[in-house]
Parts: sequence; C-alpha cells; structure tokens
Amino acid sequence: MVVAELNAALAWLHILAAIGWMGTAMFLVMVLTPSMRALSPSSRRDLILKLFPRFIRYVTVFATLTLVAGILLAFGHAGSSLESLSPTTTWGLMITVGASLALVAYALALGVGLRSARKIVRILNAQQDPQQAPPPEIAQLQGRMRVTATTVIILLMLSLVFMVAASRLPQL
Repeated sequence: MVVAELNAALAWLHILAAIGWMGTAMFLVMVLTPSMRALSPSSRRDLILKLFPRFIRYVTVFATLTLVAGILLAFGHAGSSLESLSPTTTWGLMITVGASLALVAYALALGVGLRSARKIVRILNAQQDPQQAPPPEIAQLQGRMRVTATTVIILLMLSLVFMVAASRLPQL
C-alpha cells in the first residue's frame, strides 16, 4: 500500500513539475518575447533584470524535479523487475524514448537557454547607463533563448506523447 501511495505522489509531482517546466518555456516564447519588442530599452532592461533571475530559478527547479520524479516513478513502476524498462518491451521503449527526449530538452534548457539568460543578466548589470541601448549581443542571446525554448516545448510535447502512450500500455 505504501508503494502505491508513493508512486501516486511521484506521479503528481512529475506531472506538476512538467507543467511548470513547459509553462515557463511557453510563457517565454508566447508572452514575454513578443511583449518585450514594444518596450523601450530601459523598460526592457528593467523587466529582464527583475524577471530573468526568477525565470532561471523556476526552470531549473521544475526541469530537475520533472526528471528526478520521472526516474523514481519509472523505477517504482518497474519494481524489482528492471527488465520492463528495457526498450525491448513496448512499455520500456515508450518510456525510454520519452525520457530521452526529456533529457535532451533538459540539456538544452539548462545548457543553452538558461546560460544565455544568465549572460544577458550579467551584461545588463555591467552596463553603466541604463538609458543606453543594449549591446547587439543581447539580441543574439535573446534569439538563442527563444529558439531553445521553442525546441524544448516541442521536445517536451513529444515526450508527453510517449509517456501518455506508455501509461496506457500494460507493463510486462
């Protein structure tokens, strides 16, 4: 009974963290980026300096919780028979593909997207005059963040398809 309750708690944690992770990426691509185009350079700078540190923290927490809870959940479902996680079974293949897509999304999000966000914050903090136009490097980094976030959204949606498909299959 305790194992079933633990698996249920892990499943909820996994789902909620994944929603948070995908939601932050969608917010960046669909709301923040288009809205920032209409702002003056000083307003854009202020928004970035207030929002990006929080954005970085939430993406890191949600993405990490999604993966950790997912891994624990997979091992919890597999129990003592780790063979069911093997890609030789349909369920194992679906889990493996979904987890692989999520791992690639995680590497991109933290390795490219959040690294770019941190660099933007560093550059803007070092800028002497807040009224001064941002260096061209900022636009390149923002573009990199947008493309990365879009790619992460696509990878997470594909991962979701495989995970839902796996949840509908019997474990062998």
